[in-house]
Amino acid sequence: MTKQPYTRDLFIDIWPFFITFFIYTFAALSFTQYFGRDEFHLYLNQFHHPYADVFFQYFTNFGTTYLLFILTVYLIFRSKWRYLFYLIISETIASLISVFFKLIYFKEVFRPSYYFEQKKIPLYIVEGYASKMASTFPSGHSLTAVILAMTLCTMIKNRKIQFLCSMLLPLIAVSRMYLSRHFAIDTAGGALIGFFIFIFTYYVINHWPPNYIDQKIIRRNGK
Repeated sequence: MTKQPYTRDLFIDIWPFFITFFIYTFAALSFTQYFGRDEFHLYLNQFHHPYADVFFQYFTNFGTTYLLFILTVYLIFRSKWRYLFYLIISETIASLISVFFKLIYFKEVFRPSYYFEQKKIPLYIVEGYASKMASTFPSGHSLTAVILAMTLCTMIKNRKIQFLCSMLLPLIAVSRMYLSRHFAIDTAGGALIGFFIFIFTYYVINHWPPNYIDQKIIRRNGK
């Protein structure tokens, strides 16, 4: 007997993420519009601390690249094809879109550290964290943070833990601004790309045969 397609509503399933996502993107876009892209970044750049330097310098990559690898390995050994497909397919499509924008439309749009350096405006830069030059929009880290958070939230039903997973987006986005790798608008752009691509991927995959995608990737003892 063939199982029926998985038809759960994504908003109902992971509404804590939707709330966190909309609050962050609305704030990032609103403050950018109100203060201006440059002014808002310079305002945020006033706030720094040695402990924050260390935390954001390491968390910005651990919360994206390393977590993506860890979650992928976990899904392969412990979970279903469904969640692995959510993660890998949406990350691949969104990353390709992000690279396309970076290399075609925003190749000459400089990152904050280099941009303000050219304008002779002093900027606090974390010591030892190398500056990058071009292709600031969109933020690939924010894109990945959204996809990771949404994947985790679809796997976890506890609302409190979903809220904790959802905080990955604002934390990663703030880390990118703190390190002057991106403006606020870049983080919102990356988050929006990841958000819509994940939703698209989610509903496409949910129409694939459930008797296949809901099986364990690596079966143990025939299970």
